[in-house]
Amino acid sequence: MNEHDLRNFRIERDARNVLTATLDVPGRPVNVFDDSVIVELAWLVDMLHHDAETRLVVFTSGKESGFLAGADVRHLQSLRTPDEAAAISEVGQHLFNRVASLPMPTLAVIQGPCLGGGLEFAMACTHRIACDNAHTRIGLLEIELGILPGWGGTQRLPKRVGLTEAVRMILEATKVNARKAAEIGLVDKAASRDDFAAAVDAFVADVLKGEPPRRPGRGLITWLQDNTGVGQWLVSRAVRRKLESRAKHYPAAAAALRAIEVGLRDGLDAGLAEERRAIAELLFTPTCRNLIELFFQRERARATSTWARKEASSAATDLPSITKIGVVGAGVMGAGIAQLAAHQGFDVVLRDVDQKLVDAGMQRIRDALDELVRKGSLRRGEAETRLSAVMPTVEMLPLAGCDLVIEAVTEREDVKLAVFRELDQRLKPQAIIASNTSALSIQQLAEATRRADRVGGLHFFNPVHRMQLVEVVRAKSTSDATIHALVSLVKRLGKTPIVVADSPGFLVNRILFPYLDEGVRMVCEGIAVDEIDRKARRFGMPMGPLELLDEVGLNVAVDVAKTLAPFCPDPTPTPERLSAMVARGWLGKKSGCGFYHWKNGRRGQPSSVTPPHSNTLPEVEGTHKLSIIQQRLIYQIVNESARCLGEHVVGEAWMVDLAMVLGTGFAPFTGGPLRFADSIGLQTLLQELAELHRQFGDRFTPSSILLRLGVEGQTTHPAATVGDTVRRSS
Repeated sequence: MNEHDLRNFRIERDARNVLTATLDVPGRPVNVFDDSVIVELAWLVDMLHHDAETRLVVFTSGKESGFLAGADVRHLQSLRTPDEAAAISEVGQHLFNRVASLPMPTLAVIQGPCLGGGLEFAMACTHRIACDNAHTRIGLLEIELGILPGWGGTQRLPKRVGLTEAVRMILEATKVNARKAAEIGLVDKAASRDDFAAAVDAFVADVLKGEPPRRPGRGLITWLQDNTGVGQWLVSRAVRRKLESRAKHYPAAAAALRAIEVGLRDGLDAGLAEERRAIAELLFTPTCRNLIELFFQRERARATSTWARKEASSAATDLPSITKIGVVGAGVMGAGIAQLAAHQGFDVVLRDVDQKLVDAGMQRIRDALDELVRKGSLRRGEAETRLSAVMPTVEMLPLAGCDLVIEAVTEREDVKLAVFRELDQRLKPQAIIASNTSALSIQQLAEATRRADRVGGLHFFNPVHRMQLVEVVRAKSTSDATIHALVSLVKRLGKTPIVVADSPGFLVNRILFPYLDEGVRMVCEGIAVDEIDRKARRFGMPMGPLELLDEVGLNVAVDVAKTLAPFCPDPTPTPERLSAMVARGWLGKKSGCGFYHWKNGRRGQPSSVTPPHSNTLPEVEGTHKLSIIQQRLIYQIVNESARCLGEHVVGEAWMVDLAMVLGTGFAPFTGGPLRFADSIGLQTLLQELAELHRQFGDRFTPSSILLRLGVEGQTTHPAATVGDTVRRSS
């Protein structure tokens, strides 16, 4: 092999004997470490080990999308044995050790994402310089896939940033921007986008002169924690305590901590060996396989062509290119949507009926941008620019020039219908109108206009800036071109779209309601609030149904309950119980009292909604080792998920799973409710549902699709995985 044979790297040499290796993997939107990149990098490194003339090697990216996104996840999924997994880990470790031992200094030039194996490679280089822009994010995200950094990340990161910061970054899959990376010593310098090329040239000149940059020092306490045996032991013990409740479901976190500890105690070689051992073990756990499958599901959900029932027709080419967005309703959701749109570069009109409401909405946006500035994710000047992109108003006229208007007013059908009628009169003919309703019929809203084909739903989740899911709701009259435009917009906003049918509660809220309803039913039976929520969290839910109701707001939950309660097989006490609490002023977190007492945003003790002496249910029943409380809560989600699949609310089982993980935090290690049903075995699930039906009523009647699949001995997911589908289509 010679330089001319390289497909992924471009090699250039200048008069100073500086060699620049530019990585640009053909046919890939981002650079990843696939087999061909590893082979070519290994050749280049071997060549450099015998090069006596090159004074500095600069590694950079030829893609605007970023530096390096890490290993090819599809390759990880294709591995079949622990020995194969350990071998892949060893190949990367050996290669990066060779990079670290090159006879000349090396510099990684980071613009955009530098993640996973990309960061492990950059840390093997002598120096790193990063572009300080909104797209540069640096981190080790392997924990999100159920594995740990396996190419030396657990060994090199503590040496770069210290034990305390390294543990946080690895175990929490934290991404830092360029400024934060420079502050903690992960990169040597962060330079602004405007003069980045000049900054790189100056950095290269300093290295050639033998003047490497000084790295930031650490405080005394941090130094003691990072560099003394007692300090390291204290940090490890504190972290291990935090991991105890998650270790069963997420073994990668404990494995990563163990690899870090081994490296600190016994040296690099031992630490790398522990990485390999852990990779070989973790990659074949159900948790890892489910998390990798969710990764592919997110990738598939962002493929616009997946969602249209047929290609957008040429007759709909008058749909606008969306550049200006209107938001009607300046409350929490409306302001959140407006802030997100402005943050992504759209011009936004924020309208409400009262100036005080508009001012409050603008303050919410200002506070959100200020928080980004405080965290170092945004410069003050950029924040001001994005704030100025939002035009606050109480008038309808400024909305006339918008390409899309998102309605986010109170969850009352009469109010929303009035808004839709007025928007239809004011907007240009080709503009799209979307509702952020969480449960009301999009078709009924569309029929209030003369543009029913240009009306759809965009159901964001709260808080908007954090929640990744957006349900794109297709009414009967919604055109394919409108769905295409809405899905494309969601992707531009940085969110994950799931197209759902226009049915009560759509997908996530419809599935979530039986879970919330069952929690309230148990409260009415006298079961303690904190016991119900504790069992849900123990299963793997981020919070129990009653704490979730408090977070959402009981006044909001009442409206959703009244919409969905008529579809419940058994009469439900939930709307009446929530209405009574709201009548007392108990709105949940926002008012300081609901199912719990709240102070300064923190959950306290349960309120007096249940008596001090409460009923209990058996701890463990059933073959899957779920308590009765857990069965009642989780099987409601599973059963309703299957009903939604059977009624074609979405097209495929993986869409249900991804939506519930992203929209509710449903235990990701299970792969989602339908994947969880498959892991139990549908026949076992049907037996346990039959017993719940006998004890508690018709709401536990198994869905027809579960019955059919169980009788046929099938599963809810087809034999081919999402990863296989993505692989075939790429």
